[in-house]
Amino acid sequence: MNAHSSPTSDNSASAFTVVLLSLVALTFVLAGLAVYLVNTSRPTAIDPTIAALADARIQPVGEVYVGGENGSPATGAAATAAAEDTGPVDGAAVYQQACFSCHATGVAGAPKLGDTAAWESRLSQGIDVLYQHSLQGIRAMPPKGGFMNLSDEQVKAAVDHMVSQSQP
Repeated sequence: MNAHSSPTSDNSASAFTVVLLSLVALTFVLAGLAVYLVNTSRPTAIDPTIAALADARIQPVGEVYVGGENGSPATGAAATAAAEDTGPVDGAAVYQQACFSCHATGVAGAPKLGDTAAWESRLSQGIDVLYQHSLQGIRAMPPKGGFMNLSDEQVKAAVDHMVSQSQP
């Protein structure tokens, strides 16, 4: 037999299989041992002092008071009053809070504040129609400009402010 010929009986494939199966078996033994050790190291009962400390760490930072007694939610007239903005009826302030984002830039066809040409056709319909459109919505404008917490008086004050700034 020369150096370039293969031997007639080669046990390298069976030796590789034995080594591979031994490694797989060792892996299963080590995994089983790890599961056993983890399960035996767990406490059977939870210590109440540790549970109390964990509960204290995950408490919310603050709470929201919504107007009811002892922190309970407001109901009835109290809920209605809490839902409405009780701020002053200042048209300029309401405009800055609710109307500015659309009426300063003309978003979706909103007439810009001070644009007398854009306001002329609206003013010709009368102030009551402007109030109605601002309270109930028109075209792309939602009712109350999307600020449902505003009172009708606040919305009308904002309309009066925009009209006063858009007169010729």
